[in-house]
Amino acid sequence: MAHRSFTTHPIVLRRLRVARVSDITPRMRRVTLTGEQLEAFERDGLSLASFASTGFDDHVKLVFASDGDIAAALPVQLAQTIDWPTAANREMRDYTPRRFDPVAGELDIDFVRHGHGPAASWAEQAVVGDELHIAGPKSSLLLPENIDGVILAGDETALPAIGRYLDERPSQAPVHVVVELRHPDARQELALRAGDTVRWVEARTEEPGAMLEAVERLPWPAGDVYVWAAAESGSLLPLRRWLSRERGLPKSHINVTGYWHAATDDGPGAATAAQTGPARAVDPAALLSPVPWLAARAALQSGLVDAVAARPRPSRDLAAACELDEPATRTLVDYLVSIEVFAPFTDAEGGETDAIRLGPVGEAMLGDEHMLASLEDTLESRALLAMAELAPALHGGTSAFARRHGRTLLDELHADSGRFEERLGDALGFGFVVRGILELDALKEAGSVAATGVGSLAVADALGAERLLTIVESAVPRAVLREATGTTAAAFSEEWPTSDLAVSALALAYRSDEEAVALLLALAGGSRRAIVIEQLEGEGLGPPDLAEHRLVDLAASGIAVRAASDIARLAEAAGWTLSGQSTLGWNYEAFELRR
Repeated sequence: MAHRSFTTHPIVLRRLRVARVSDITPRMRRVTLTGEQLEAFERDGLSLASFASTGFDDHVKLVFASDGDIAAALPVQLAQTIDWPTAANREMRDYTPRRFDPVAGELDIDFVRHGHGPAASWAEQAVVGDELHIAGPKSSLLLPENIDGVILAGDETALPAIGRYLDERPSQAPVHVVVELRHPDARQELALRAGDTVRWVEARTEEPGAMLEAVERLPWPAGDVYVWAAAESGSLLPLRRWLSRERGLPKSHINVTGYWHAATDDGPGAATAAQTGPARAVDPAALLSPVPWLAARAALQSGLVDAVAARPRPSRDLAAACELDEPATRTLVDYLVSIEVFAPFTDAEGGETDAIRLGPVGEAMLGDEHMLASLEDTLESRALLAMAELAPALHGGTSAFARRHGRTLLDELHADSGRFEERLGDALGFGFVVRGILELDALKEAGSVAATGVGSLAVADALGAERLLTIVESAVPRAVLREATGTTAAAFSEEWPTSDLAVSALALAYRSDEEAVALLLALAGGSRRAIVIEQLEGEGLGPPDLAEHRLVDLAASGIAVRAASDIARLAEAAGWTLSGQSTLGWNYEAFELRR
């Protein structure tokens, strides 16, 4: 599998204080934080883990209050994670820990000194003794094994992560560094070794693409290459596209992250938390037209987008380059220009030519993995196509997905390993909260556990080697899960073994009610206690995105959004009694069941 690998950490809110402030360069200020809460501590009856940061590009959230009332802005601590109730005065920024020394009890955070937002302003005024609340990191990146060469690229905001990588060396492969600077004063001393190289690229503000050009000029290392890059989000689009589509690097060997946005008031140095903007104006004509999505999908799947992204081409040459019918291609290209997926290419004097380049929508499309997933041949795009069958599906019975594709979503996942891999990738965030089940009585009393669902590997990681765990799945999902286990110790079976506890980990969301009851009946085959874990709502979504998420899920599985009462109803239909319910965080709920 080509997914990037992470190790997860409990997410803990910590109150720290400033121990030192120093300027590394005229453009970078380092604030050293300390405090008892870097170690394990207790708060509100919860035993909270010590601070852990094992990855060079980890991120912690810094929490500020626009009106000074920090207590009202803080999140709520849970056993293994935190929840973020609405707070109008809350302001958050993400920063990379530059250094963490658990022996000295010190955490360094570097701030770029040219912004006016809450984090930049706080750092400019920080003095010894000031307090700062941080949360995280929630995970640390694990590099692929057997890397032959590493490329680290970024602007000034990437220097803390680049510097930490060179200090800690998670891989011994030679490192080639490219740093795009807005000012020569931003240069820093880096811990280079024999075989390493560094290129400082001074770029004017109006030329944000200099980093891609500098990376292209690097002598490409032989063997397996890992590339990490961080900068302003928009400036990374060409680099991300070049790495995946021109260089052909797998996802596991690319980590390109937008650290900040051009409109962020902090300027370079921080990513803002999502904020609710004004209501979107909706053109009724656009609302009723599926044409833009279908046209963009056709352009992507036919190779037109890749062909135009590689270099501007005359429209008459595109059909030949992609082996397509010329009149049909010309009609599609004209429409794509009208919706700014493509755009006319202008010469050095600003005059239009007969060539076509990527337009702003096309650039955004290639830079957004979620958008690409909705256009390529993925589960999400198949669910969207199934929307055409939503009207007859509203009468009940067969889902829109089954009407469109000839089998249910569950059957699709159990028949196609690629589809199950997609669903498994969607469950990566589950690992951040699943440790919360370790506090449940049903698990504390269980010596042997059997688990199923795309979250079963996260359950295995949480349990560790202390308990016997069997993952129960049919042949195709079982093979995918076995390949993805890594160092996780687990047995695999197609039949439910006799065990102290059965766990359904995110297995109901892709099942109809009938299929869900069948699974819950199967759980009872070998266990008299069970835990069912589901995410009851789309995390982080708000209207109208949440309503759209619900509708696509309805088309895919044939069920409306399940509430806690629905899980209890399904359990009762399978002969179980609900004995407890616990919140794990991020809308994940754990339901304890007894026979």
